[in-house]
Amino acid sequence: MSKKNCDMIRDLLPLYADGVCSEESRKYVNEHLAACPECTEMLHKMNQKVAIAAETDISAVKKIKKRLKLGKVAVALICTVLAAAALFGGYMYAVTDCSMDYEKYNLAENVWVEEDENGKLWFCMKDNAAALSAYVYPTVSSKTGGHMSYKGQEFDRMQKAGYGYTLKMLRIAKLEPFQIPQKELRFEITRDMTDISYIFYYDDKNDKEYVLWGEKPQ
Repeated sequence: MSKKNCDMIRDLLPLYADGVCSEESRKYVNEHLAACPECTEMLHKMNQKVAIAAETDISAVKKIKKRLKLGKVAVALICTVLAAAALFGGYMYAVTDCSMDYEKYNLAENVWVEEDENGKLWFCMKDNAAALSAYVYPTVSSKTGGHMSYKGQEFDRMQKAGYGYTLKMLRIAKLEPFQIPQKELRFEITRDMTDISYIFYYDDKNDKEYVLWGEKPQ
């Protein structure tokens, strides 16, 4: 087999391997390959390179898909964590309390202290005070003007003057409109009233006292 023929066949081999050469060229290459081991080996190597390249491309695509899938999982996890944090933050905000403003919630008409025929004192609430308040926070005032239950104020335990209450409501109650039920709540004031001359509502938000019973010492 002449070198010239091999050179011509090797020029045709890429077309032959891709199946795009003419029928006449294919027959010519087939006849040559049948008698030329060197050109046959070259064709075999060409086919191997094509197969390896295809496998490499598929592997690269699989790696890209795997990375995209992992990225989607990471994004989903981050979104889930953020959503859970937002829900938890909203829940914590909703269940925390805040003081009821005396004037804003018209407590002058809805909170009072009354004394029964036996001399017992009762703290009474109705309408919005009874409906909105989650609990009652007590405090004691001193003659110096401080309150025992609130930090940052001067309080002299030996100079007690008044006994007070602050109504606490959950923040969620401020966010939803609702019908205020007509009801009344009352409980007996059982604390030691020694040295106590008055009972008051303490609006700690505005640092104001509103006398409900007795007389505040001057």
